[in-house]
Formats: sequence, structure tokens, C-alpha cells
Amino acid sequence: MQFSRLAYDSPDDISFGFAKTPLRYGLGLSVGDGKVVPEVKYMLKPGFEKSIESLVGEYRSVTLSVMERAVNQGMLDVQLETEFTEPVVMNEGWSESVAREQKDIMSKYHDEHGVRAALRATVADVRRFGDGLRAGPHFEKMMCSVEEAVTGGSDLLSIESRGGQEVFSHSLIRNDLQGILFAVGILAPRDVRLLWREIVAHSHGAIPAGDTACAIANSSMVLAGGLSGRKISHALSAVIRAMCAARTLACYEEGALGPGKDCAYENAIVKVISGYPMSMEGKMSAVAHSSLVGNVAAAACDIWSNETIVADELFGGKSTAVIFEMLGYDTALMNEAIRSGSQAALQRLYVGSDMYRDPQALVLCPENTFRIASAMISEKTDYARTVAAGMEALRVIEESLEKLHLPEIELRYLGQLKRFLSAPPEESRLIEDSLKKFAGKIPEFKQSSYGL
Repeated sequence: MQFSRLAYDSPDDISFGFAKTPLRYGLGLSVGDGKVVPEVKYMLKPGFEKSIESLVGEYRSVTLSVMERAVNQGMLDVQLETEFTEPVVMNEGWSESVAREQKDIMSKYHDEHGVRAALRATVADVRRFGDGLRAGPHFEKMMCSVEEAVTGGSDLLSIESRGGQEVFSHSLIRNDLQGILFAVGILAPRDVRLLWREIVAHSHGAIPAGDTACAIANSSMVLAGGLSGRKISHALSAVIRAMCAARTLACYEEGALGPGKDCAYENAIVKVISGYPMSMEGKMSAVAHSSLVGNVAAAACDIWSNETIVADELFGGKSTAVIFEMLGYDTALMNEAIRSGSQAALQRLYVGSDMYRDPQALVLCPENTFRIASAMISEKTDYARTVAAGMEALRVIEESLEKLHLPEIELRYLGQLKRFLSAPPEESRLIEDSLKKFAGKIPEFKQSSYGL
């Protein structure tokens, strides 16, 4: 299935809490139907993976902490995201054991206290670039983990796929725009499509939820840094984010149904095209990394998340319970705005507080995600969509230069970026030139991983 039109007629129709295709799953949980749901995401401290008993025991503690806090605070909608780390994926039966323990606890709180809950399983991409991405023991372990997650009771399946990362990382630190475009527009979408055909085939009743360009766009965002600590151009990072919407959209064309995964900030663009519910993270992700998009990321969310917090003890209790409570108060405010008919006003405040802080925030504003999505949907191929998204993001930035107050180094870089995107190489020529350029130069890059 290929998207050929936008799900929304106007940027004014885009709102938090509402999706064109709401979903209902798990233990009575629904998303995108007029409310925002908190989703807490976590990882364990090193050491618990030494045995399945200690691992499951700590996930039990994490789950109980969140569910008990939900009951005590009267926040009866909750989604948990468990990221199955490499030790979990690589050990047979561990994924199922973790998911089953968590879901059993969630079911108990649903039955006894009416908590509406669901579990998202995010399987680690444990594939090795040097061994190839399309087959082999690590690929098989990953698919086995997907099946175990479903058997254990997971409601949603997600992944942070890494296709194209080996070429992207090499190119980004060398300011090689052609290499960046090859990674984002050619390699990443090819990998996403193949991987999601497999995930959908292995979903067996769970919802194939969505992918994220974390390995590419988030790496760029973190490397860009803050306003005084720029390691790469913020304009470039904003354009990369927009371009990555094409590779993330590809998973939905292969059968993913949402809700999209939180660390895909490009979800704000993907939602305009797909109409599917999306999880987003913003200010609460400061526990994992800093960003310049803390409020604007909430403008179109259906689920509000925190990135990853380490499960530990704080003065306020277990960190997972603490972060859930904070997310819950955020979503309570959004939901009261919806109930009172004030969601448009609150959305304007979210957007206005961040919009001109940085180009990376600017491209996530609803009026601009609508523009970028419109440019993408007029194209048919992943590569053409990638270029169109990048070029439209660049136009958005150029039109707001007076309000962005970018330093001179950014203004100079914009010229370089515009010259490249205004006359990008033809897809076939880019593939041919890039294969000659990177074959043998990047040991981990194998063209067979991408069917080239």
C-alpha cells in the first residue's frame, strides 16, 4: 500500500489526542480518539541480565511501580514500553518471560482497579552490518524475539531499525551531503521495507506499531547539541529529520498501523500523511538527552512519552513511577484542554514556546509538518520523497530567518545545503557513484544488505 494523499485537509485539523484512525488494543486502552495517553519507557541498570530470574524480577518491580502509581494518582490510562535489549533478544525465551510477567501484572491491575493498559515491545536491532542485514543468526534471533514478545502478551511491536547508519555516520562527520542523502534516501528505506514485511508477517495478532529513525535523525540531533555547543549545523539536523520521514513512512506502507514510536520525532510529519496515532517525546526526554523541541513535540501527539529512564530509586520512589506521574500530569492537562475545547489554544502555546528556538523545532510545527508532508506525498519513490522533504524543510527555515536569529556559520551552511538539494543527483546515478565511493572504504557497508 502506498499513501497517495494526506490524511488531513489543513494544518488546523492536526491536534494532540486525535488521529484519523484511532486504535483500541490491550486491556481496554484506546488512543487517538480524543485523549492523550502517557507511555513510560525505561531500561534496567547493568547486571540484571546475568540471569533470567534477576531480569524478570526487576521488570516485575518496574511494572508494579508504574501500575501502583497509576492507581494512587487516579491516572488510569497507561502504556508501558519495554525495550528488549541485546541480552534479552539473544537469549531464547527471555523475551517471552519478560513480556508475560509484565502483562500478568497489568492484567491484575486492570481487573482489580480498572486500569486501562497496554504493553509495547521494542525489539533491539541486533543485526551486524558486517554480517549483512537481511539474513543470518542475528536476524533470526531478532525475529524470534518478535514472536516471543507476541506469545508473552505484548500488544504492540516496534523497533529502532539501523539500516543506513554505517554510511550515515561516516558521512555526517565528514559533512558529505551526498553520502548522507544516499544513507537516508536509498539505504534506510530499503532496509525499513524489508524488515517491516518480516515484522508484520511475525506479528500474529499483535499490532505492528512503527519504526523510528533514532539511529540517524536522533544521532544527528544529539550531535548538533545546544545553541552554544554546535558540533554540526542545526539546519542540517532539521533537514535530516524531515528527510527521515520518508524512511519511517515506509514501515506504514508495509503494514505498520501505529501508534508510532516516541523517539521518531518525524512522527509529526508521518501522522499528517498516515492519519495513524503517534507517540511523541519532548521535555520529558531530558532524562535521556537534551533537545530544543521540548514543547512543540506535543503539538500532535496521541501518546506522550519520556524516552528512556534508568530504573532506579529516587526520593519520590522508583524512577519509573516518578516519570510516569510527571507524564500523567502532562496528559491530564492536554485532556482537560480537549474536554474544555481549549486544545487549539494549548497547542498554540506548545508551538509558540519553541517554534523559533531552533530550526529543529520549526520543522515540527503543525503548519510546517503539513507543508513537508504535502511535498512528500506528491512524489512516488522513497528517494524522491526524501529529497522533497529536505527541500521543503529548507524553504521553511529560509522563510523564518529573521525570527530564528541563526549565527553566521549557520547562514553560510544554508547556502551549501540549498545548492546541493536544489540539484540533487538522479537516484540511479547516486547509487552508482556511492557504491564506487563506499565499497571497501566502509568495512561494515555491504551493498547486498540493501539489495543493491
